[in-house]
Parts: sequence; C-alpha cells; structure tokens
Amino acid sequence: MVLLTYKTRLLLTIIGHLAIYALGTNIAWALSTPRPGRLGGAVEFVRLWASRLLLDDLLRLGYYLVVPYWVLWQGWVSPLDLGLANLDWIRDTGVASALGMGSLALLVLIWWHYARRNPDLPLMRQAMWLEQPWGWAFVLRHALFLEFWWAICRSPMLLWAGSYYGVYFGLVVAAGAALLNPYVRHGLAVPGLCEEIVLTASLAVVSATLYIFTHNLWLCITVHFLLRLTVLHLVRRAMKQLPVCSAPSGL
Repeated sequence: MVLLTYKTRLLLTIIGHLAIYALGTNIAWALSTPRPGRLGGAVEFVRLWASRLLLDDLLRLGYYLVVPYWVLWQGWVSPLDLGLANLDWIRDTGVASALGMGSLALLVLIWWHYARRNPDLPLMRQAMWLEQPWGWAFVLRHALFLEFWWAICRSPMLLWAGSYYGVYFGLVVAAGAALLNPYVRHGLAVPGLCEEIVLTASLAVVSATLYIFTHNLWLCITVHFLLRLTVLHLVRRAMKQLPVCSAPSGL
C-alpha cells in the first residue's frame, strides 16, 4: 500500500474536486438543450422538478461548502492552509480595511463610469438581487461559495509553491477550472453576464492579494461581500438614473 504525503494527497483531492466541477457543469450544459423523444421528455421532467425542489441550490451548497468541510473533517487539509486558524484579528482587520477601501474606490470608479458609458446594456442579474428585501443574502451566499472554493483550490498550491506564489497559482487554477465551465464561456459573450464574470475576476484578484497579507478566510469573505454588494448597488443605481433604452434584439 502506497502512503501518500500530506501535500500529495491534498493535491490529488483538489484535482478530483475540480474534475467533478468540470464534468458536472459540462453535463448540465449538454442536458440544457431540449431533446426530442422519451429521453428528452425525461430530462425535461427531471429539470422541472429539480428547479421546484431547489436541487440546483442544494448541489451548489454541497459542492462549495459541504465538500470542503468534509475534506477538512477528514484531515486531508489543515485549517491553517484554508485560512481558518492562527489568525491575528487586530493586525489583519487593519490590513483588510486599508486594502478593502482602496479596492472599493477603484472598483466604484471603474464600474460607475462603465454603467454611465453603456446605458444600452442589460442590468446585471446579480444587481437585480438587490430589488428584493433580502437581496444582500444572495450576495453573501455568492461570496461564501466562491471564497471557500478559491480557498480549497489554493490550499495545495501553498504547499507546493509557497505562501506567496501559491496564492496566485491557486488563482490561476480556479480561473482555469472556471473556463472549463461552458456557462462561463457562454456568459463571456452575453451582455450582462460578461460584466458579472469580470466583476468576479476582479474580486478574485483582490481576495488573493488580501489572503497573502492576512491568511484569513473570514476577512476575505467579508471584504468580498462588501465590495460586491457596493458595486452592484451603485451599478443598479446608475442604470436606473439613465434614460430607458430598448434592449438589443435576441436578448
């Protein structure tokens, strides 16, 4: 029996985790196209009841949160490598505040001008979350899912490449996995969805930089949530103040 080292086992675990992501998203994309015959009818029936029973949300919850927790519980990854242990809250909060404020100023400037210069683009779907009283909860859920996913992706990279380069190698791994998702590739060509992907990519860079200085996953989640919430609020507000324009055909 071959005994794997801690970092080798963790690396293989994350490769398997990402393989499930790539396989699952591609299967879901393939099944999203209506098909004739009994097989097509069965697929549509499953999709209908999956939507009614919120199975999509349960699968995302399981993949992004339950699986990392299970890997942590099994001892295949250390809380230290995920940014959950050995935290210096006083120093880290100061660093997070400074980096968060600087990132906020830059993101607000970019997205405010983008919204005003592109009034004919459809409003981002995520900005529409804020139309609901509990819309901020969707933003928080999104931040939790992504930050835990990014943390689990970079955890083996920290061991193989060091605490500095490993963070950005982990970012590259997560970006590569995202590009294997056909929904992401499709969204890059769709106005409204493309902006969401660009916003997520920019927040991933901010989060990775913050993690280098703090190694605190909770602060990464907090800063991610506040930055996304603020940008979505300002984009929604800017577009609402602009004259109403007709949406491009085919949307």
